[in-house]
Amino acid sequence: MDNISGHHPITNIKRDLRPALQKIFGSEAPPSGVLHGVRKLRKGMPGKKIIFFPSLKNNGLIPCESRLEAAFCLFLERDRAIQRYRSQPVTIDFGPKGKYTSDFAFLRTDDAIELREIKFSGAMKDPNIINLYSMIKDALDHLNIGFSVETEEMIYQAPRLGNLKYLYRGARLPNSELISDLALAMLQESGNTFSLREFHNALQQAGISPLMAENLMFRELACFDESLPVGPHSQIWARGKV
Repeated sequence: MDNISGHHPITNIKRDLRPALQKIFGSEAPPSGVLHGVRKLRKGMPGKKIIFFPSLKNNGLIPCESRLEAAFCLFLERDRAIQRYRSQPVTIDFGPKGKYTSDFAFLRTDDAIELREIKFSGAMKDPNIINLYSMIKDALDHLNIGFSVETEEMIYQAPRLGNLKYLYRGARLPNSELISDLALAMLQESGNTFSLREFHNALQQAGISPLMAENLMFRELACFDESLPVGPHSQIWARGKV
Protein backbone atom coordinates (compact mmCIF):
# COMPACT_ATOMS: atom_id res chain seq x y z
CA MET A 1 0.00 0.00 0.00
CA ASP A 2 1.64 3.18 -1.21
CA ASN A 3 0.50 5.26 1.76
CA ILE A 4 2.52 3.19 4.20
CA SER A 5 5.82 4.94 4.91
CA GLY A 6 8.73 4.29 7.22
CA HIS A 7 9.89 7.90 7.33
CA HIS A 8 9.78 10.09 10.44
CA PRO A 9 7.86 7.66 12.65
CA ILE A 10 5.96 8.81 15.69
CA THR A 11 7.29 6.29 18.16
CA ASN A 12 4.69 6.91 20.85
CA ILE A 13 1.39 8.13 19.44
CA LYS A 14 -0.13 8.83 22.86
CA ARG A 15 2.72 11.17 23.79
CA ASP A 16 3.97 12.47 20.42
CA LEU A 17 1.20 12.57 17.84
CA ARG A 18 -0.94 15.51 18.97
CA PRO A 19 2.05 17.80 19.77
CA ALA A 20 3.61 16.92 16.41
CA LEU A 21 0.43 17.84 14.54
CA GLN A 22 -0.04 21.06 16.51
CA LYS A 23 3.52 22.06 15.64
CA ILE A 24 2.86 21.34 11.96
CA PHE A 25 -0.33 23.42 11.93
CA GLY A 26 1.55 26.32 13.48
CA SER A 27 4.37 26.29 10.93
CA GLU A 28 4.59 28.80 8.10
CA ALA A 29 5.41 28.14 4.45
CA PRO A 30 9.16 28.15 3.62
CA PRO A 31 10.59 30.51 0.94
CA SER A 32 9.71 27.94 -1.74
CA GLY A 33 6.06 28.24 -0.73
CA VAL A 34 5.65 24.43 -0.72
CA LEU A 35 4.34 22.97 2.54
CA HIS A 36 5.94 19.54 2.27
CA GLY A 37 4.91 16.77 4.61
CA VAL A 38 7.08 13.88 5.79
CA ARG A 39 7.47 12.72 2.20
CA LYS A 40 8.61 15.38 -0.24
CA LEU A 41 6.44 15.01 -3.33
CA ARG A 42 7.93 16.29 -6.55
CA LYS A 43 6.52 16.58 -10.04
CA GLY A 44 7.64 13.81 -12.36
CA MET A 45 7.61 11.10 -9.69
CA PRO A 46 6.89 7.71 -11.37
CA GLY A 47 3.29 6.58 -11.02
CA LYS A 48 2.19 9.84 -9.40
CA LYS A 49 0.26 12.86 -10.66
CA ILE A 50 1.80 15.43 -8.34
CA ILE A 51 -0.17 18.66 -8.02
CA PHE A 52 0.71 21.66 -5.86
CA PHE A 53 -2.61 23.07 -4.70
CA PRO A 54 -2.52 26.85 -4.00
CA SER A 55 -4.05 27.08 -0.53
CA LEU A 56 -5.40 30.32 0.88
CA LYS A 57 -5.91 28.91 4.37
CA ASN A 58 -2.31 27.74 4.62
CA ASN A 59 -0.74 30.59 2.63
CA GLY A 60 1.28 28.12 0.58
CA LEU A 61 1.24 25.19 -1.81
CA ILE A 62 -0.14 21.86 -0.59
CA PRO A 63 1.51 18.86 -2.34
CA CYS A 64 -1.05 16.31 -3.57
CA GLU A 65 -0.40 12.86 -5.02
CA SER A 66 -3.41 12.92 -7.33
CA ARG A 67 -6.19 15.03 -8.83
CA LEU A 68 -8.51 13.43 -6.29
CA GLU A 69 -6.45 14.80 -3.39
CA ALA A 70 -6.27 18.24 -5.04
CA ALA A 71 -10.07 18.21 -5.45
CA PHE A 72 -10.44 17.38 -1.75
CA CYS A 73 -8.43 20.53 -0.92
CA LEU A 74 -11.24 22.63 -2.42
CA PHE A 75 -13.67 21.24 0.16
CA LEU A 76 -11.20 21.95 2.97
CA GLU A 77 -10.74 25.52 1.70
CA ARG A 78 -14.46 26.25 1.71
CA ASP A 79 -15.30 24.56 5.01
CA ARG A 80 -15.40 27.43 7.51
CA ALA A 81 -15.04 24.96 10.39
CA ILE A 82 -11.48 24.16 9.29
CA GLN A 83 -8.63 26.49 10.23
CA ARG A 84 -5.61 24.84 8.62
CA TYR A 85 -4.64 21.57 7.00
CA ARG A 86 -1.59 19.72 5.72
CA SER A 87 -0.91 16.80 3.40
CA GLN A 88 1.35 13.86 4.34
CA PRO A 89 1.68 15.39 7.83
CA VAL A 90 3.20 12.64 9.97
CA THR A 91 4.01 8.94 9.93
CA ILE A 92 2.55 6.97 12.83
CA ASP A 93 4.47 3.94 14.08
CA PHE A 94 2.15 1.13 15.19
CA GLY A 95 5.02 -1.20 16.09
CA PRO A 96 4.60 -4.74 14.72
CA LYS A 97 1.45 -3.63 12.88
CA GLY A 98 3.45 -1.27 10.65
CA LYS A 99 3.64 2.44 9.95
CA TYR A 100 1.05 4.72 8.41
CA THR A 101 1.14 8.19 6.83
CA SER A 102 -2.23 9.88 6.47
CA ASP A 103 -3.03 11.82 3.32
CA PHE A 104 -4.32 14.84 5.25
CA ALA A 105 -4.62 16.26 8.73
CA PHE A 106 -6.67 19.30 9.60
CA LEU A 107 -7.35 21.53 12.57
CA ARG A 108 -10.95 22.62 13.21
CA THR A 109 -12.02 25.96 14.63
CA ASP A 110 -12.89 24.20 17.92
CA ASP A 111 -9.25 22.92 17.96
CA ALA A 112 -10.31 19.34 17.22
CA ILE A 113 -7.86 17.43 15.01
CA GLU A 114 -8.82 14.97 12.30
CA LEU A 115 -6.93 12.76 9.83
CA ARG A 116 -8.23 11.83 6.41
CA GLU A 117 -7.32 9.11 3.94
CA ILE A 118 -8.17 9.71 0.27
CA LYS A 119 -8.81 6.47 -1.58
CA PHE A 120 -10.60 5.30 -4.70
CA SER A 121 -13.62 3.23 -3.77
CA GLY A 122 -12.34 0.10 -5.52
CA ALA A 123 -9.52 -0.18 -2.98
CA MET A 124 -12.05 -0.20 -0.16
CA LYS A 125 -13.18 -3.68 -1.20
CA ASP A 126 -9.85 -5.13 -0.07
CA PRO A 127 -10.26 -6.73 3.40
CA ASN A 128 -6.66 -5.86 4.29
CA ILE A 129 -7.32 -2.18 3.60
CA ILE A 130 -10.54 -2.27 5.59
CA ASN A 131 -8.80 -3.93 8.56
CA LEU A 132 -5.91 -1.45 8.40
CA TYR A 133 -8.17 1.59 8.53
CA SER A 134 -10.29 0.04 11.27
CA MET A 135 -7.16 -0.45 13.38
CA ILE A 136 -6.06 3.14 12.72
CA LYS A 137 -9.47 4.55 13.60
CA ASP A 138 -9.61 2.61 16.87
CA ALA A 139 -6.15 3.82 17.88
CA LEU A 140 -6.95 7.46 17.06
CA ASP A 141 -10.34 7.34 18.77
CA HIS A 142 -8.51 6.80 22.08
CA LEU A 143 -6.64 10.06 21.44
CA ASN A 144 -9.82 11.92 20.52
CA ILE A 145 -8.49 12.39 16.98
CA GLY A 146 -10.97 11.75 14.20
CA PHE A 147 -10.23 9.51 11.23
CA SER A 148 -12.19 8.59 8.11
CA VAL A 149 -11.74 7.73 4.44
CA GLU A 150 -12.99 9.91 1.57
CA THR A 151 -13.48 8.33 -1.85
CA GLU A 152 -14.12 9.69 -5.34
CA GLU A 153 -17.81 8.95 -4.78
CA MET A 154 -17.83 11.59 -2.03
CA ILE A 155 -15.48 14.09 -3.72
CA TYR A 156 -16.39 13.89 -7.42
CA GLN A 157 -19.97 15.04 -6.87
CA ALA A 158 -21.61 17.06 -9.62
CA PRO A 159 -22.28 19.92 -9.65
CA ARG A 160 -20.64 20.62 -6.28
CA LEU A 161 -17.02 20.00 -7.26
CA GLY A 162 -17.36 21.86 -10.57
CA ASN A 163 -18.87 24.82 -8.74
CA LEU A 164 -16.01 24.95 -6.24
CA LYS A 165 -13.46 24.89 -9.07
CA TYR A 166 -15.34 27.68 -10.84
CA LEU A 167 -15.56 29.86 -7.73
CA TYR A 168 -12.06 29.27 -6.36
CA ARG A 169 -10.51 31.47 -9.04
CA GLY A 170 -12.37 34.36 -7.39
CA ALA A 171 -11.51 33.19 -3.89
CA ARG A 172 -7.83 33.60 -4.77
CA LEU A 173 -8.36 37.19 -5.88
CA PRO A 174 -6.13 39.60 -3.90
CA ASN A 175 -8.49 42.00 -2.21
CA SER A 176 -8.89 44.22 0.79
CA GLU A 177 -11.72 43.89 3.29
CA LEU A 178 -12.91 47.31 2.15
CA ILE A 179 -13.34 46.18 -1.47
CA SER A 180 -15.08 43.02 -0.32
CA ASP A 181 -17.47 45.03 1.88
CA LEU A 182 -18.25 47.43 -0.98
CA ALA A 183 -19.06 44.57 -3.33
CA LEU A 184 -21.27 42.90 -0.73
CA ALA A 185 -23.07 46.20 -0.02
CA MET A 186 -23.91 46.52 -3.72
CA LEU A 187 -25.56 43.11 -3.59
CA GLN A 188 -27.37 43.80 -0.30
CA GLU A 189 -28.70 47.23 -1.24
CA SER A 190 -30.28 46.04 -4.47
CA GLY A 191 -32.80 43.99 -2.52
CA ASN A 192 -33.11 41.70 -5.53
CA THR A 193 -31.26 38.86 -7.16
CA PHE A 194 -28.70 39.43 -9.90
CA SER A 195 -27.58 37.05 -12.56
CA LEU A 196 -23.87 36.43 -12.15
CA ARG A 197 -23.28 38.24 -15.44
CA GLU A 198 -25.27 41.27 -14.24
CA PHE A 199 -23.32 41.40 -11.00
CA HIS A 200 -20.04 41.12 -12.94
CA ASN A 201 -21.09 44.14 -15.01
CA ALA A 202 -22.14 46.13 -11.93
CA LEU A 203 -18.82 45.43 -10.21
CA GLN A 204 -16.85 46.39 -13.29
CA GLN A 205 -18.73 49.69 -13.58
CA ALA A 206 -17.84 50.38 -9.92
CA GLY A 207 -14.15 49.74 -10.65
CA ILE A 208 -14.12 46.41 -8.81
CA SER A 209 -12.81 43.18 -10.31
CA PRO A 210 -15.76 41.07 -11.56
CA LEU A 211 -14.15 38.06 -9.88
CA MET A 212 -15.17 39.58 -6.55
CA ALA A 213 -18.58 37.99 -7.25
CA GLU A 214 -17.03 34.51 -7.20
CA ASN A 215 -15.04 35.51 -4.12
CA LEU A 216 -18.24 36.33 -2.20
CA MET A 217 -19.93 33.16 -3.44
CA PHE A 218 -17.05 30.92 -2.42
CA ARG A 219 -17.03 32.49 1.05
CA GLU A 220 -20.83 31.99 1.25
CA LEU A 221 -21.45 35.72 1.68
CA ALA A 222 -23.36 35.64 -1.60
CA CYS A 223 -25.77 32.77 -2.18
CA PHE A 224 -26.79 30.80 -5.26
CA ASP A 225 -28.60 27.56 -6.02
CA GLU A 226 -25.82 25.06 -5.34
CA SER A 227 -27.86 22.20 -6.77
CA LEU A 228 -27.22 23.65 -10.25
CA PRO A 229 -23.97 24.27 -12.15
CA VAL A 230 -22.84 27.84 -11.59
CA GLY A 231 -22.47 30.05 -14.66
CA PRO A 232 -23.21 33.51 -16.10
CA HIS A 233 -26.98 33.03 -15.78
CA SER A 234 -26.89 31.81 -12.16
CA GLN A 235 -29.05 33.93 -9.85
CA ILE A 236 -27.17 35.25 -6.82
CA TRP A 237 -28.27 37.19 -3.75
CA ALA A 238 -26.86 38.38 -0.44
CA ARG A 239 -27.11 36.07 2.55
CA GLY A 240 -30.32 36.83 4.42
CA LYS A 241 -32.08 38.06 1.28
CA VAL A 242 -34.56 36.05 -0.79
